[in-house]
Amino acid sequence: MQKIRWFFLILLIGLGLTITVQNPTETDISVLLWTRALPLSVLLLLATGTGFLIGAIMTASMLRSRKTAAKRKEKERAKAEADAARASEPKSAKPSQEPNAEPTPLQG
Repeated sequence: MQKIRWFFLILLIGLGLTITVQNPTETDISVLLWTRALPLSVLLLLATGTGFLIGAIMTASMLRSRKTAAKRKEKERAKAEADAARASEPKSAKPSQEPNAEPTPLQG
């Protein structure tokens, strides 16, 4: 699966570079009050790079949220199991001894 992913990534990069090299004509870009003339190839590279960057950020965000949700679910499951185990334990009549307390001497 990883090899297929790399193959398509390299193929897309090669296709993007081919398109940008074949389009060297200048084009005007206007963003709000800013106007600039750039070669179409540079504009295509910027747009493609921005798209890859946004896609990578969104993918990382989604993976992180899935990982966090999985950890939260695992903690809830472990807590539920611990609560169920605690609820199924028989209640003892005498109180348990603290670990730091000295044992009482045995009477014989």
